[in-house]
Amino acid sequence: MRNTLSILRRDLGTYFTSPIGYIFIMVFVTMSVGLYVTSFFLFPVADMRPYFENLPLLLCVFIPAVTMRIWAEERKENTWEMLLTFPMQAWELTIGKFLAALAFYAVTLLATFTVPMMLFSLGNPDGGVVMSGYFGTLLLGACFLALGILFSGFFKDQIVAFVVTLLSCFLFFLLGTDFFASYIDSRIAGLGSMLADLFGIFTHYQPLVRGVIDLSDVLFFVIWTVLFLTLNIIFIDGRNRPRARTMFAVITAICLVIGMLFNYLLAGSSIKRFDMTEDKIYTVSPSSKAILQEATSEIEVKLYITPRDKMPTAMRNMERDITDKLEELRLASGGRLNFATVYLEAANAITTGRDFNVPEEDKDNEEEAIEKRMLDKGVEPFNVQAMSEDQVTNQLIYSSIGIGYEAKAEEIIPQIMPNTLPDLEYQLVNTIYKLTRDEQPVVALVAPKEAVNIDPQMRQMLMQMGQPVPETEDPYIYLEQVLQMEKYQVERVELTKEDPLPEEYDTLAIINPRSLDERQRWEINRAVHSGKSVIIAAQQYEWEYQATREGNRITRRDENPLINDLLEKYGLGVSTDVLMDTNNVTLNVQSQSGGLFGALMGQPFTLPTHILVNNQSMNQDKSITNRLAAILYLWGTAVTMDDAKLKDLNLETEILMSSSSNAWSVGADQPMTQSSFDPPSSGQAYPLMIMAQGQFPDAYADMERPAWPKAQPQPGMPPEPEDDDDEGPAPAVSAAPGKLILLGCSEMFKKNFLQAANLDLFLNSVDAVTLSENLVNVRGTKAIDRLIDRPTGRQRTLWQLTNYGLANIIIAAVGISSYILRRRSRNAYTMAQYRAATSKNQ
Repeated sequence: MRNTLSILRRDLGTYFTSPIGYIFIMVFVTMSVGLYVTSFFLFPVADMRPYFENLPLLLCVFIPAVTMRIWAEERKENTWEMLLTFPMQAWELTIGKFLAALAFYAVTLLATFTVPMMLFSLGNPDGGVVMSGYFGTLLLGACFLALGILFSGFFKDQIVAFVVTLLSCFLFFLLGTDFFASYIDSRIAGLGSMLADLFGIFTHYQPLVRGVIDLSDVLFFVIWTVLFLTLNIIFIDGRNRPRARTMFAVITAICLVIGMLFNYLLAGSSIKRFDMTEDKIYTVSPSSKAILQEATSEIEVKLYITPRDKMPTAMRNMERDITDKLEELRLASGGRLNFATVYLEAANAITTGRDFNVPEEDKDNEEEAIEKRMLDKGVEPFNVQAMSEDQVTNQLIYSSIGIGYEAKAEEIIPQIMPNTLPDLEYQLVNTIYKLTRDEQPVVALVAPKEAVNIDPQMRQMLMQMGQPVPETEDPYIYLEQVLQMEKYQVERVELTKEDPLPEEYDTLAIINPRSLDERQRWEINRAVHSGKSVIIAAQQYEWEYQATREGNRITRRDENPLINDLLEKYGLGVSTDVLMDTNNVTLNVQSQSGGLFGALMGQPFTLPTHILVNNQSMNQDKSITNRLAAILYLWGTAVTMDDAKLKDLNLETEILMSSSSNAWSVGADQPMTQSSFDPPSSGQAYPLMIMAQGQFPDAYADMERPAWPKAQPQPGMPPEPEDDDDEGPAPAVSAAPGKLILLGCSEMFKKNFLQAANLDLFLNSVDAVTLSENLVNVRGTKAIDRLIDRPTGRQRTLWQLTNYGLANIIIAAVGISSYILRRRSRNAYTMAQYRAATSKNQ
């Protein structure tokens, strides 16, 4: 060990006693940090995964530049033989040099500290993912270093050592990529996937970047690092022995076989996994365990999937990933969940075991009979893209899950893809939860439909073709469809006399109410007073944009929800003031006067009314909002609360979402000028979404039930007869505590703006007030975009200078200081020798 430390100090000193080492660090930091920071301020997200994902390619160049001189320079300067005559063993020399290179590499990674420092200063990154990413990068670098040191011993020329190591690192990296593996598989079936399992570094590096440390991935890097170092030791130790080359070739073959055997055994397996993410998003959540353990009967899960060897290369690990998740859920359920795999192909089906009862007459055609039964169940193949030689083709595959519970029909989760795997736990648990319920939950959805303005020529063309002419367009159709996919029974009503609320429902969702009359407000009051859950998303204004040659025109249109007359009786309201925020986004609006290019690309509008709400402005203690990505709060206004009245009514309220602290508002009656869109010197945070719960008062307790407004009779038609049932007092309802969620925006739920986070917000709200917050917690078990509020110009300049200059200044300062100290020490030593010689001569 003493000899190893001596070599470590000697080689580590060579890195920092010459300018080359400092230059290497500065170049690496500038390139790696610069590539990340350049795109960071375009879309600022507190996430270092893009940084770590770009590092392997950079390390393929940087590591060979570090290792090329380790042995090659010794041979070039004729210090090789002298070094080997020292009373040291070959393993001590090799390990000492490797540790010195690894220490230099670790210092280089440490010099990138400005990136996490910037992220923690501006936002809230996942510290566990940052640590796991650095750990994975250290393992990757150690493997490349061991490989580079091995090749450095083969050659006397440093350039040759550099090029060979560079090509080898690139090969190891490319073998783990789906594109390269798919290309090889298209030539020789299965070869690319096998090479990816045996040698592909990126395959084992990616989980570490995501925040999952699996011992199988760690062992992959450790095994290959040890094997490369072992080969280096054997090469040095047997350099002058007879038949050394033949012996080394045999040992190299043995080491490669050992490495491939280990990796083959480890491929697709998990020894011990550590979820380093802050919210444990890769671990079965406690809420999933609670839901599964509430099941009173056995849950049968079947995975219908194409065999691995028939899958496209990029999807060959699908079965393993899905069964791993199912096994975790099985263990979490305490044995209540069991699963089996059924292999299907587009032309026939192969089952693992006799899971299905096939009639005797179908025994000869069992495969075709099973596939027909799967189609009858709803298990259908679907097309995915696959590489075939030099072309991208479509391939039919199966990838679905069936869930059975008691005597109920099997529910099918169709088309499970790699990009949907993060949501798989929620899809499974959500389906199981609703299967275990005695009754299907009912949501009464009140959302308006828009009139369609069709060009007269188009209308005439449709009529001539016998096609129906659409009169209305449903901007909220996706909300209805998604609720149905989530196993809700949706009753779409207009809340009018002709289309009233259903007799039985669990939740009333009112999206973009318009000109509510007294009777409709009475119905809403009746619902919340009787203990129903009510969600209201009211829009005060919409804006119309027009890009003309004279400039951009903006027109405000009032929506007039008329909901405040009711909400004020609960101490709540939706502000009529126009809300603006410095944290906003750009919208592209199609131009009518910009020619074809303008019509296709659109005209960008950047206005403070396009409010973007980041996760930092959301309530982290409530499951509805604590795991959401950024929300587009388009043209929304603030919600208001009368604290005194809320206290008198004993209603509990919580703010679920707020604007940034740099928001401001403009009065509804004030004229809108250009200065209205300019942010003031100081702003404030406005509540945008609140939840109130408790016993809501009956706002119409002293009034009789209002009558429905009478419809205006059509010309030539008799007036509508009186409805006796609509007059007099309404049937009494029992009072019960209810829940009310109020938002000052509904535009974000239209199909044009229903992005992932906006949809999650709607589903979270419905699930939380209708069923259980456990479902909301399960949906939140996925990585979120930790979007950062748009940095100010001063912040951007500060952090750009910090990232580009601070680390380099520190490195240069250390190098210059080290040089000055060494020079002073050398001069002092020279002067001491001179004085000693002078005194001796005297």
